[in-house]
Amino acid sequence: MARLTGPFMSLSASGTLAKTLTASIWKGQPYMRVRVIPINRNTTLQKAVRSALGTIAKACRAVLTVAQDVADPATGSQFFVDAVAIAPAGQSWISYLQKVMYANFVANVGTFTALTTTKAYWSVTGDLLGLSSYVDKSGDTHLSGEQLYHLAKFAVQYLGYTAFATTIDEAVQNEITAFGEYVQTTISV
Repeated sequence: MARLTGPFMSLSASGTLAKTLTASIWKGQPYMRVRVIPINRNTTLQKAVRSALGTIAKACRAVLTVAQDVADPATGSQFFVDAVAIAPAGQSWISYLQKVMYANFVANVGTFTALTTTKAYWSVTGDLLGLSSYVDKSGDTHLSGEQLYHLAKFAVQYLGYTAFATTIDEAVQNEITAFGEYVQTTISV
């Protein structure tokens, strides 16, 4: 039952009326809205979306941001600076990365899974950057190297990163190590 402390919608109302309207206060202003009961459908597609976005978010932990940069708290890594620069106004660099990489997530996972020798290079560097294997909402495991691989795909496609001699699928250890430095080393200004 709704509780009113004055005439309806004048002073303050809170609660639900007849399971159809909900009254509350937001920023000091009373308001009414249709009551909505949120549902958390656990569909296969929804799990896939959560898995992709979660894996990409976990990968972003490796990026040295301004908040984490002890050497120069106003800078961050070159990856961070470049990603912030291309993110649209009002959108964080991580949400932009998730948005643009989501469409190719499954393809990138498949490509990484098919790698042979370079898969180990990516995983070694991912481990050194502090990434760890991640089990997503669908129960699939994403290695640290795969997470770093997603960041590399983003860097090549959107940040203009060009330090791989051929492609990131054929990268050698020193190229992947250099990419790790791009992700986690303070830039010198």
